[in-house]
Amino acid sequence: AEAVGRIAQLRGSGGASSPAEDLHVVQIDTGRRTVFVKRDDVQFVEAQGDYVRLHTADGTHLIRLSLSYLEEVWAAAGFIRVHRGFLIAIPWVRDLRVTSSSGLVAGTPAGDVPVSRRHSRRLRTQLMEAARRDQLGRSARPPGAVKEQP
Repeated sequence: AEAVGRIAQLRGSGGASSPAEDLHVVQIDTGRRTVFVKRDDVQFVEAQGDYVRLHTADGTHLIRLSLSYLEEVWAAAGFIRVHRGFLIAIPWVRDLRVTSSSGLVAGTPAGDVPVSRRHSRRLRTQLMEAARRDQLGRSARPPGAVKEQP
């Protein structure tokens, strides 16, 4: 995270790119393997101590970044905080449900995300705006494919 920050500062002084562009693809080194995760494939982010877990359709990936940092740099890509320990990508939200055990949850293909009362109004507003722009309910359909009618 520190190295990415230094590079972002150097690029920022030259006007080449922003930190959000630098994190369009996240590189995750796990021992003998390096995984590249596209920001657009991340459905939600969960805080886990000094780390965050990126949830995608293909699984989860643990990386050492702070949730508040990702909230800041990924806000322009449609990520918002919905709980003290969670960010969600608005385009991936399929529904909102009230459960007896967790309260309000947002459903994504990768799993359900708890939504706190404090963040629920902003989430609903963002979801309505995305629905009006037809940017809600992203799925694995290829670009240009016809959306199924219910």
